[in-house]
Amino acid sequence: MESQRQVSVLPQKTSRFAILGLRVLTTILLVVPFAILVSNVLSVDRDQKYHFYDFVPYRYMASSIVIGIAFSVFQTGVAVVRLRRENHGNILLDFYGDKVISTLLATGSVAGFVMTAQLQKQWGEAVSDYYHKYFKRSYAADGLVFLAFVCTFILSVLSSYALPKKF
Repeated sequence: MESQRQVSVLPQKTSRFAILGLRVLTTILLVVPFAILVSNVLSVDRDQKYHFYDFVPYRYMASSIVIGIAFSVFQTGVAVVRLRRENHGNILLDFYGDKVISTLLATGSVAGFVMTAQLQKQWGEAVSDYYHKYFKRSYAADGLVFLAFVCTFILSVLSSYALPKKF
């Protein structure tokens, strides 16, 4: 009886480079919104300024970004080592880690979108270019975190393809 072998769409070396590229892209897509989130300050009056840490959903989004950056940098280093040594490493860590991080990034992105929409609805009467600039930056950060989620989700799917080969 002939054993069935799953055929990969990409050659093994090419898929490893694709995974490395997606991990680097994910890191970039997380560092940029974190910088936007930290630098996006809304000054209502001279004495009243709003930072991201004044709103719980933005704090959650920032936390998910920091955790995502840490995992992505770690996994990028692991991917480089795997390319050099040509081994698979701990596939279960990739599989479960990508699932958890993608879920965390998705919920962080949604929390950011919801908070920005609530603030825009609440402060909608104050139609100022300064408010619009704040909301555009917030939506940009939310969108970039969502794109990082998409990259992590793709990595999650790719890591799930490696499971039947190993186990």
